[in-house]
Amino acid sequence: MPISRKPGVSLKSIRWAAFAVAALLAVSLLLWMRAFYGSMEDYKTGEALLKENQVIRAITYFDRSLHWYAPINPYLEKAATRLWEIGERAEKEGDLRMARIAFESIRNASYGTTHVFTPGKEWIKRVESKIDELSGAKGQKGDGTTEPWSPKKSPHPHALWSVAVVLGFLGWVGSVLGFILAASSKDRSDLKPFRKKAIWLSMSLAFGALWFAGMVMA
Repeated sequence: MPISRKPGVSLKSIRWAAFAVAALLAVSLLLWMRAFYGSMEDYKTGEALLKENQVIRAITYFDRSLHWYAPINPYLEKAATRLWEIGERAEKEGDLRMARIAFESIRNASYGTTHVFTPGKEWIKRVESKIDELSGAKGQKGDGTTEPWSPKKSPHPHALWSVAVVLGFLGWVGSVLGFILAASSKDRSDLKPFRKKAIWLSMSLAFGALWFAGMVMA
């Protein structure tokens, strides 16, 4: 009697799976490097503008540096520290409007880069405490008069859109891996491989759109 072979994972499938994982890691590394470089460049530009006493423009670039979120990025802490120093100095000088702009930039950037978790939680606590202190106070406007503090729209991310960010990212990663594995198929006898690739590609585009929409709307 012929000996039946038990179905199992072929060596070729393992190789393609390893290739897919390696490709995903390479893409992740490239994205991290892009975020790190963008954060570094914006921070350096902010420092240069601050030395020229262009405070508002410096705040803008420090804020942009914070939005280039990447794990283990030292420029995030540096940018937040600079914004905190600008806010404290403006508060001491009586320019509460400038102080609020600096403090709120730290808070909004932390919430704006929220994904699976919210980065900069310690900074959020510090700046929200400062903003609460400024609530109800009056600060100087450009013409020398005073203006009351008025609360802005809540910076907290929308819960459903935050979930959409996570689902979109995980779905995009899974569909890209599925597309790579489908593309590695050698069977050209029918349209099944083509259909599989088309399905995985459509799913990757759909999940990618959900991921992007979640980041914008959250």
